[in-house]
Amino acid sequence: MKIKYLSHACFEISDGKRILIDPYFTGNSLAPKYEGEPDIILVTHEHFDHFDKSFIDRFPKAKIVVTPACGYPRAIVMRVGEKREIDGVNVEMIPASHYQSKYPTGYIVEFEGKRIVHLGDCYLDGVKPIERIDVLLIPIGGTYTMNIDEALKALDILKPKLTIPMHYNTFPQVRADPERFKREAEKRGYKVKVLRIGEEVTV
Repeated sequence: MKIKYLSHACFEISDGKRILIDPYFTGNSLAPKYEGEPDIILVTHEHFDHFDKSFIDRFPKAKIVVTPACGYPRAIVMRVGEKREIDGVNVEMIPASHYQSKYPTGYIVEFEGKRIVHLGDCYLDGVKPIERIDVLLIPIGGTYTMNIDEALKALDILKPKLTIPMHYNTFPQVRADPERFKREAEKRGYKVKVLRIGEEVTV
């Protein structure tokens, strides 16, 4: 399975199926050109930098999963705690703490024997234990999410096998040093991979 970082909180997960989480390409100068064809698009909440409607419109064949606050035609609307199998991929919507959103969420995505957790925009008070995390996608930028020090505390709660930081350096309000997060996390015994935009890792 490959996980590619596409800037901000957007990742592509691929292994037979191609899953996009929180696309943000329109107006995002950091985002690479996207030439894939996603089978599933997951949206954690309604904000433009996670729910790029004009981008999603390009993929009429994709299965789109949104929260009740998003309001997107032809989408599958899920609620916190709900689990669905979508094209052979197990998707669970989990709660997040993001005061600026009407319905903040994250996802557990499970297929090909791996469990990937995307926390969405989340403050530390929204982090609860989750069993068996192979890959954790965690925000570190602060202001709208937890900052680096809080994200380190979140690792102690979640205990993932591999962590990839996200949601940093897109805007001035979310400046953070992912290498510092990596150093501090590794001192605590956690494995961290900092992905450059457009870079992918095989897990």
